[in-house]
Amino acid sequence: MRVPMFAALFVLCACASGGGKGQNTDSPVMQQRVEMTRVETPSGVVEINWQRERTYDETKLLVNVDKAWAAVPAVFGELGISPTLVDSKQHVFGNAGAKYRRTLGGQRMSRYFDCGATAGISNADDYDLLVRVITQIIPAEAGLSALRTQIEATAYATATSGQPVRCSSTGALEERIAHMVSDQAIRAGK
Repeated sequence: MRVPMFAALFVLCACASGGGKGQNTDSPVMQQRVEMTRVETPSGVVEINWQRERTYDETKLLVNVDKAWAAVPAVFGELGISPTLVDSKQHVFGNAGAKYRRTLGGQRMSRYFDCGATAGISNADDYDLLVRVITQIIPAEAGLSALRTQIEATAYATATSGQPVRCSSTGALEERIAHMVSDQAIRAGK
């Protein structure tokens, strides 16, 4: 009984190490490319992780990077978003956190954000919102560009003390910024 058990162990070891010539039996290693943009401001460094679980929208534009970049400040100005982040080398423009109440760019906050509701009233329209809006223009194929926008918001009740509410984006503000930049850049190019 001792010999067959030894023989079985020998066969198992031979099979486990045999693998064959040139075969790699290691499991593949999955790597995720993390895309970060670092912007230095007078008050410190802001890191933008484009792959984090935040709203992140990318739109191809029919203009080059320089024309798209030139349009961004006017668009933010029209929306009433004051820039606190401007990096012309990396083409990053935005605000790392500004307080808004009820409207942004002439639209009700609930058009852009879902922060839940209280007594049937959208919290986005009734609470103070701390909003972060960051846009970057990046090169795309054929000498064109792409615009990516990352938005996040937190709502704070003004009438009562309570926990802040994390809001999700509806995608409407990202879409509006992309359309406005595209329209502005095309008009300026004519």
